[in-house]
Amino acid sequence: MRCDLIPLCSRIALHLLGLLRTEGHRCDLPFLAFLVEVLGCLDLSECGGSILEMMSRYLQSECRERRRLALRGLMVLTKDPSMARRIGILSQLLVDVLRDADGEVVSMSLSVFMNVLQNKDILISSTTAPKLAEALLELFDHDSSHVQLLSIQLFEKVMDFIVDEGKKPLKRIVNQSLLPLFLHCHEDNQRVA
Repeated sequence: MRCDLIPLCSRIALHLLGLLRTEGHRCDLPFLAFLVEVLGCLDLSECGGSILEMMSRYLQSECRERRRLALRGLMVLTKDPSMARRIGILSQLLVDVLRDADGEVVSMSLSVFMNVLQNKDILISSTTAPKLAEALLELFDHDSSHVQLLSIQLFEKVMDFIVDEGKKPLKRIVNQSLLPLFLHCHEDNQRVA
């Protein structure tokens, strides 16, 4: 149905985007849900900046559902390489989300980072990389094995990035990661091991 109604969905989504720009709209949650559902059908060259700005606002929301929808939207946006580059400005917000108590929110945030780092042209800032590595280190012992797996994989990517870019190694963080990583080699969950 979405594919058949792309022109109509695009017009509706652009109208909703205009309404969502005003903070505190009483129907913002269903509007945001609709926008996230049709995000893949939109021409991001004309509205990508506005969508990214709005997603960053909802990423900081106290409402868990708004944060989840913002992360779902960011996961869709990271599939577009030009948008993935622009999502780099949200790195610090995404690192902050990694400290959330909700495992699903943390998992989606890790997935956004993974999608962004799939593109070799995208760089992590030298100030964000250590903070991300430290946040990932704390997730190695998360209750969810999926979060553990994603955090270990992302940690590896961040370490590869730092080595590839010739940045100063994060010796303290790497040293802190060795024992937890070694212990996870003997994990019951073979995917984590």
